[in-house]
Amino acid sequence: MKVVTRNEEVVVKGCKINVDLTYYYDEDNDMLFDDIELGNENLRKIRNAYRKEKCLLFDHQIKKIREKYNLNQRNFSLLLGFGEITITRYESKSIQEKAHDAIIRNADNPKLFLQMVETNKEAYLKYNSLESYNNLITIINSRISNDLSNSGNIEYSVDKFTAVINYILSKVDKLTKTKLAKLLWYIDNLSYKEFNHSITGLIYIHNYYGAYPIGYNEKLSIDNIKINVIYYDDNDNPTCFIESCNTDGILNEEEMKVIDKVIDELNKYNTKELVEYMHKEDAYIKTKQNEIISFDYSKKLSISL
Repeated sequence: MKVVTRNEEVVVKGCKINVDLTYYYDEDNDMLFDDIELGNENLRKIRNAYRKEKCLLFDHQIKKIREKYNLNQRNFSLLLGFGEITITRYESKSIQEKAHDAIIRNADNPKLFLQMVETNKEAYLKYNSLESYNNLITIINSRISNDLSNSGNIEYSVDKFTAVINYILSKVDKLTKTKLAKLLWYIDNLSYKEFNHSITGLIYIHNYYGAYPIGYNEKLSIDNIKINVIYYDDNDNPTCFIESCNTDGILNEEEMKVIDKVIDELNKYNTKELVEYMHKEDAYIKTKQNEIISFDYSKKLSISL
């Protein structure tokens, strides 16, 4: 007895598909047969062959998206807005419809999945604690932070970050932390607009003062960046000026061209004026407080090379 594979034509939902199926072959009786395990695997191959024909996610791809957020099948299903056992069926014995397939694909994007999780919070909390829900939000936010689409198609580079600051300081006087945050956003978005990638890899969120990098203060706290509090405003808020940033010259001509353009356009504004200027960008108008600002908005950036 041996295991053999043969190509067969099967019909799934009215669609003819050719698929390689595996059987045991009894040479003495010239007979093919299978058992429960092999039969189930053949059914899985047939389902995935149909999915391939119809451009649907395979069962293992659905599972991979689910496990990305450390979710079991029921919880993932509920958070997608499905019935409790829907994902269980899709991962084991059923083929998803296109509408459900589109929702599952969207869940692979942490930003879009976060929206689903917030929408279906009550369904999740019927079976889970608020603590586990908050832990899930933390996992998703971590995924968002690691999603390169949110950082301009590159990973964050501390060397680029410090090099950009050093270059700005060579041309800009009285550089406050808030003004720097705006300049960094314009620099990264102009680079993305023109070359489809940012320079620093920072991720920006919608803040009261405009776009701010996630973890901005922590990133500015490294040893070779020197910051001094010069004065306090009427509300006793400190105004911090960046005084120096020591780094090797690692910027290329393309990157320096982008930075020069941003400085030429925006250095005439003080911090308050630059905040007001940024508030008029689509990227600010069309996002909400603490929402990650997509680099897709760079297409409508007010500055071009």
